[in-house]
Amino acid sequence: MPLPATFDALLFDMDGTLIDSTPCVERIWRQWASEVEIDVEHLMAHMHGVRGVDVIARFAPHRDLQTEFEKLLQRELTDLDGTVVVAGLRERLAELADAPYAIVTSAPRVLAETKFDYCDLTLPAVRVYGEDVALGKPHSDPYLRGAALLGVDPRNCLAFEDAPNGIRSAKAAGMTVIALATSHTREELAQADAVIRDWHALRFVPSPDGRVTVAWEAA
Repeated sequence: MPLPATFDALLFDMDGTLIDSTPCVERIWRQWASEVEIDVEHLMAHMHGVRGVDVIARFAPHRDLQTEFEKLLQRELTDLDGTVVVAGLRERLAELADAPYAIVTSAPRVLAETKFDYCDLTLPAVRVYGEDVALGKPHSDPYLRGAALLGVDPRNCLAFEDAPNGIRSAKAAGMTVIALATSHTREELAQADAVIRDWHALRFVPSPDGRVTVAWEAA
């Protein structure tokens, strides 16, 4: 992916992208998979980047959707051990200042707010949560909604993701995508336009016209 490049806005996934909560998320979902007697590894291979309700509906249609969702949500709200900010994020957010950006997460509002508070991060003005769209990732709806709220053309946006389902969502919306190899291998993230290890790889430069230039840190 050629950088530097300038975009109308940046859109960020949350888990695995801004905040690395992979250890506690996988711990909770593995426990749940065992309880409902489904294949744990099959679940792990397909649940990242997808709304909890959609995961439950796909893998445990024999269970009551709302009951299982509330059970998992309460566990995630109270088990945040191991949740940390992805390396270099605070520096990149400081560079953004008032530039247009949003979070587009499959997590419900209460969980996203809890994780941001736990990590001492400030939520941006524009947020798209799991309950804000009819169809979650990998459908385009979440990223299209984020671009609409920002008032920008999605084709002129850069999305940051960590999971194949999220990459597919942003790509379906017409966005350029940079993936972070926090929860998946570089090979699994091959659909992205570029893959980075963490936020130290980039730098952000807001433009006077309100856009954002993204460059490699070494450039």
